[in-house]
Amino acid sequence: MILIKLASVLLLVLTIALAIIISRFFKLKKKGINFADLAFPFLIFEYYLITAKAFTHNYPVLGIVLSLLAIILVFFFLIKKRSFYYPKFIKFFWRAGFLVTFLIYIIMIVQIFLMP
Repeated sequence: MILIKLASVLLLVLTIALAIIISRFFKLKKKGINFADLAFPFLIFEYYLITAKAFTHNYPVLGIVLSLLAIILVFFFLIKKRSFYYPKFIKFFWRAGFLVTFLIYIIMIVQIFLMP
């Protein structure tokens, strides 16, 4: 269990650090890509990897939350903006999805550390 605790924290730190290094090294900010755009798919993969090893019941919490985020964003664009533009939705969803995934990943780390 100590290895899973260590791996969960190290994967988070290394993923974000590597994404920042890559985005700065290749100057991706000029192209509109920041570190969150690079780290988002890796955080999803790491979340499911760690939860599969740490917990006996692996509920699809992240999938449900990201689906709800997409539905909320669609309603936001249709009601507030009165228009729906796919590239803008995808970019907004990608960045908001990173924040949601990051928060859920932090919650998962806290749950792992609170396990006996």
